[in-house]
Amino acid sequence: MSFCTITSERERPMNAQNCLKAVPALLRGVAVAVMIGPMAVSASAASGGKVIFGELFTPASGWAVETIDAYVLSRAGCLEGLARMDYDATIKPALAESWEQLSPTEWEFQLREGVTFNDGTALTPQVVSDQLNRLLNVATPPPGFSPSVIESVEPAGERVVRIVTKAPDVFVPNRLASPNTGILSPAAFAGDRINPVGHCTGPFEIVREIPRQGLELKRNENYWGGEVQLAEGEVRYIPDGQVRSMMVETGEIHIARQIPAAALAQMERSQKLKVHTVEAPRTTSLYLNNRRPPLDNMKVRQAVQSAIDVAGIAEAVYEGSVSPAVGQFSPNTPWAPENASVIPQDLERARQLLAESGVPASELRLELLAYVERPVLADLAAVIQFQLQQLGMQVNIRVSEYGAIEPQLLSGDFDMVLLSRGYLTDVADPIGTLAEDYGCNGSYNLAGFCDPEVDAQLERARALVEPEERNAIYRDIAARLQEEAVNVFLIHETISEAVANTVENYQVHVYERTAFHKDLEVNSL
Repeated sequence: MSFCTITSERERPMNAQNCLKAVPALLRGVAVAVMIGPMAVSASAASGGKVIFGELFTPASGWAVETIDAYVLSRAGCLEGLARMDYDATIKPALAESWEQLSPTEWEFQLREGVTFNDGTALTPQVVSDQLNRLLNVATPPPGFSPSVIESVEPAGERVVRIVTKAPDVFVPNRLASPNTGILSPAAFAGDRINPVGHCTGPFEIVREIPRQGLELKRNENYWGGEVQLAEGEVRYIPDGQVRSMMVETGEIHIARQIPAAALAQMERSQKLKVHTVEAPRTTSLYLNNRRPPLDNMKVRQAVQSAIDVAGIAEAVYEGSVSPAVGQFSPNTPWAPENASVIPQDLERARQLLAESGVPASELRLELLAYVERPVLADLAAVIQFQLQQLGMQVNIRVSEYGAIEPQLLSGDFDMVLLSRGYLTDVADPIGTLAEDYGCNGSYNLAGFCDPEVDAQLERARALVEPEERNAIYRDIAARLQEEAVNVFLIHETISEAVANTVENYQVHVYERTAFHKDLEVNSL
């Protein structure tokens, strides 16, 4: 195992041999102050009770539905789409009661009758078509629903929306189950920023937004899906994982998303909480900008890959709560190449690859980005910094909120970034991530990877009805990404959430779509 050097404000730099093991202990020693302000806990005045949810992300894009902000609205029980992804990744009806594929490129969605937004506006084919067409025309279309895939969206009857794709595509219902294709009332777009307050169709209505702090919710008394059990809800933005853990333990919130590995043991001992841990279809990776020297050189990327000790990272940084990555996909999935295995750290090979690259040492100066919403990434960055320094690379670390760095990532103005990415998040099939992250015109192609042969493979996969035929293509692409070190895949993730014993009917949604739903309840025990 390789190690790192960390300096705390109270101690001298730690011995490299003890540093990696000490990362979780250092985290536990950090004191954090929290300002609750106007979002302080209060007893619910209405019957049905109230649940307070500790949200990981602070919306940073003005509720633009094409961004990660849409997932916050979806978890808040506000935003719904024509379809929804259930806990087992099956696609089920939502605002559309049914759909039909009329031809390889043409689909029709039958809208539910009588659905209205919180402001009383009726859900109509024109409202749906207008909003989906708006998505197709934004500067950065959402993953899975972009002009490269969708030819047109239009009303086709009293309750029918017709969607035509540019090529045969079996995944249109999956695409319409993404929060990014959720539907808000037209009034939400009337001002200079999108306003979801009072403009949703879900089981909960947003009644108040407190910028940078959270959302106040009440149940939707006219919800098309039936009676909503909770009277009220609240979403609090708490980017720091240690703070979320502390607040759920003290009872200030009822549910805490993404408990850090360093806090898990203490949470699991609590008599007031249940800790739910599940394997996630999600991989933390070191994304490399393949368009930018020196990382446009495959030998340099492969040297970076060989210098990083992914097995040691899984054991020390994550305290054994995750498994080291064997590539883009977890080995227990049908998309991982046969005999996929962890690439071991090999500094000698890494130095040889750098020598073969012909890149002078003076050019090995890189910036590594990470974001605070997943606190472990800052510590992971320190480990990677040290391991790459062993090759003579100079690595500077910058940590900020994700919203602050996303424009830089999308514009290609970066060297490396640590990113937790769900590979079934956008389309509930690997084609979503593969096309958006590695297609030449992918809307989230941070690496800048582009190969017409891969694009042709993905186009074939979109038209294949048989899953195993698609899976063979996915395995082939995954093997190539690993071989060419397009990105460095680090660990396959788990999701741990802490839930107060008073909360009933809560389930971890590994695809991160649902938190507040109509059957969620709370009792006083």
